[in-house]
Amino acid sequence: MNIRTWMVFAITALASSVSAQTVYLATGTGIDQGTPSEPPQQTLYSLDVASCTVSTVGAMGDSITAMDFDNAGNLVGIRATDFTPPYTLYSLDLSSGAATPIIDLTDSVGDPAPGNFPDMGFDPTTGNWYAWTESSDDLTQVDPGSGVVTVLGDSTLGSAGSGTSVDSSGTIWTIPCSGCGDGVRSPKGNGEPRGSIDDALYTIDPSTGAATFVVQLTGEDTSSTINAMDFAGDDTLWAIEGGICFDTNCPTRLVTVDTASGAINEVCPQSALPVGIDAMAVAGLPMTVAVPLMNNWMFLSIALLLGSLAAFQVWRRQG
Repeated sequence: MNIRTWMVFAITALASSVSAQTVYLATGTGIDQGTPSEPPQQTLYSLDVASCTVSTVGAMGDSITAMDFDNAGNLVGIRATDFTPPYTLYSLDLSSGAATPIIDLTDSVGDPAPGNFPDMGFDPTTGNWYAWTESSDDLTQVDPGSGVVTVLGDSTLGSAGSGTSVDSSGTIWTIPCSGCGDGVRSPKGNGEPRGSIDDALYTIDPSTGAATFVVQLTGEDTSSTINAMDFAGDDTLWAIEGGICFDTNCPTRLVTVDTASGAINEVCPQSALPVGIDAMAVAGLPMTVAVPLMNNWMFLSIALLLGSLAAFQVWRRQG
């Protein structure tokens, strides 16, 4: 066996450790059990992005409207859909789908109904958990130790079925109301101006809760909204688009959102996904990775291996 063959084996072994990208999906209480064609409520699914193949992981035992992975690969979700306490933070089992309670959530004064949370995100740079609340249309910080949910400030945005996620640098992004129509929204019920532009991407300052407009969205389904979104390891923003269909049987599709241009592009069509998907979280490596991620240690390992083989070949010739 020559050195070139050994090199092929080494690279193949490294490549085999690279997993395809998987997106986890969850249905919530929006599913109407009266329609036989709909999937069971409270179900966790896995989606292979490359093939758009969906597999059922299992029943969660509660309705999850927001979820994300932490740095350790733990999938965490929030049950908060119907304004009925308790609002619970869960750990979700990736092999069975079972939801194990971590802690019930309260606001800063102990109210057991701290908000309605359509999406959440984990900041990999600080370890903080954030969740968007549609109760006040603001960003909150969730303390998994105490269960206290703290509103970080007035975003001035209006939201409906929104998506929120944190990229690898710690920037918090939100789409408060895709599919709601372009332009400035009407004032809040108390007369306070919202000042937000619908169908747009914003960043949120965690120190003040203030929103900054980034870019208008294009290519969205104007009869739908962004139910959930999450950044992949390469900072590609993935999202579930569906909802606001004035029915409990809302079709959904997987899309990407270009944070620079605002362009929404379909990845997996509605026909591939279960209806009523209300939460998502991205796991694994980006599907665009076709070769191993060759860091310095991998190059050093291959160099040492090839050097050893070359020395062995010289020794054999001299022997």
